[in-house]
Amino acid sequence: MTQITNRIDHVAWMCRPENHDAYVEKLSKIYDVSFEADDGGPDYGLRLTWWSAGLEVLSPAGDPDLPLAKMCWDYLGKRGEGLFAVVMGVDDVGKSIEHAREQGFTPSPLFSLPETDKPWLRRVQECTESVLDVFLDQNLAVGRIITDGDGPSLAEQRAGIAAG
Repeated sequence: MTQITNRIDHVAWMCRPENHDAYVEKLSKIYDVSFEADDGGPDYGLRLTWWSAGLEVLSPAGDPDLPLAKMCWDYLGKRGEGLFAVVMGVDDVGKSIEHAREQGFTPSPLFSLPETDKPWLRRVQECTESVLDVFLDQNLAVGRIITDGDGPSLAEQRAGIAAG
């Protein structure tokens, strides 16, 4: 298993849906990488495209009243496109949330990956995140993101099925 802790796990940019593909293409060209995942969607309220080296592009999707779509549109309306969050890897998101509350902050609810059968999910054993606060007009988040290509996928874990 691979997990990044006590350092930056990834950065996420928020953009308008019509710009999503162009921004992914630009990051791919600049860093000479291919993004591994493109998931979420209209039923989830959020499209997310990510690459394991710590780059992520987000945009609202589907019904604007879905909680994640609303969060995206609210963010875009207030701040516009740009850096959405810097995510610090932690061992325990719940403990980080409690620590933030003890310090007087109001963390967001836990965010987890959508249900999916996409092949990239085989690598993801766990992915939970929470925005702890805003710093210099950007979200500071924590995440427990564990990857392992040999173990059961997150989808298999959710279904209670061991990988063969």
